[in-house]
Amino acid sequence: MTNKIIIWGVDDFNTLGLLREYGESQMDIFFLIKGKAAYACKSKYCSHFHLTKSNDEGLNYLLGNFTQEKNKPIILTSGDGIEVFIDQHKIELEKYFIIPGTSKQGLQEKYTDKNAMTQLAEEIGILCPKSRYCRWDSNVNDCTYPCLIKPAHQKPGHYNEFKFKICNTKAELKRVLKMVRHDSEFILQDYIPKEKDLLVYGSRMWDGKTKLAGAMIRERWADRGSSSHGLITKNIPTCIDVVKISDFLDRIDYHGVFSFEYGMVGDKAYFFEVNLRNDGTSHYFYQSAANIPLAYAYSCVGEDYTQVNTEVIEDRWFIDEVFDFENVIKGIISKKQWKADMKQATVFKYYDKNDVEPWRYVMSSRWIQTAQDIILKRFRLYIIYILDKLGLRK
Repeated sequence: MTNKIIIWGVDDFNTLGLLREYGESQMDIFFLIKGKAAYACKSKYCSHFHLTKSNDEGLNYLLGNFTQEKNKPIILTSGDGIEVFIDQHKIELEKYFIIPGTSKQGLQEKYTDKNAMTQLAEEIGILCPKSRYCRWDSNVNDCTYPCLIKPAHQKPGHYNEFKFKICNTKAELKRVLKMVRHDSEFILQDYIPKEKDLLVYGSRMWDGKTKLAGAMIRERWADRGSSSHGLITKNIPTCIDVVKISDFLDRIDYHGVFSFEYGMVGDKAYFFEVNLRNDGTSHYFYQSAANIPLAYAYSCVGEDYTQVNTEVIEDRWFIDEVFDFENVIKGIISKKQWKADMKQATVFKYYDKNDVEPWRYVMSSRWIQTAQDIILKRFRLYIIYILDKLGLRK
């Protein structure tokens, strides 16, 4: 395959994973960075990159530099905001690029909204927590407590107020809603006391077939909101109907990499959300022998993607070797347990013996970043509230 791979996203662990997944296969890669350069561009697989301040600037750069390619470049993204932006500019981009998304313009943006994706999941027969649309002034008198509230989608130009909040009483929920922006939209759900978090990662290829790498069973989180310890497994629990995953993607005719997230309670799996773009856990699956992004790229140009292994070969434990230690600092686990988990893990978030510079970069600022993460998680809602009052945007 001679098509150039363009990775469009912020410089983070998600794009670092894509750089390695394509770079180790010696693909021609260009990294279009939104925002500042950080550690992903330190990868030995990143030989060409360009910094942009906005999606519009990124679009102009693409149209100004890659429209004369012999073969259409393939674009992959790591964030909902850019994925939606690509959907909004689908017609002009499709002339020169192979882009991920839904065949019909507008569906990609629609099903990035958590209210819309939950409604479709329910229609297909996927088990979901009882959910409803919510804004700052919504009537919440008939809510069941405890409840969970989370942003319906990323607000362009702004940070979300929080990833999610669990409210045990109406007073707590009203206190949260009092602090949010008046133009923000949320999904309000019955709180599910989940025993495990589970993610299924895969891709719907351009021939319409859905390939699943396996599942990630999450044991712990880091304060930056990402999975920090758990198991990558080839065995997707039987309570997850994988046919309905395909049905969901077929219904909107989506082509690209994706992840479905669930909460496990006993023998039931409750659908939480779908991410219609590359997931930040993709490199965990790649280190477990499944290269979903590479197979997807082959499918984009009609080549035989079955030559690429897309399924996890054996179960492997993963760990965020840099930031999972936050859980020791907060007393969630003991230092002894953390050391045992580190010893057991064979899959890592940043470290790669063949590509160590990104890991070194992250390690150099780990304690400053750890402190920032802990503070931001605790006070994020108040910080965002103050920034909005000052008129400061993302």
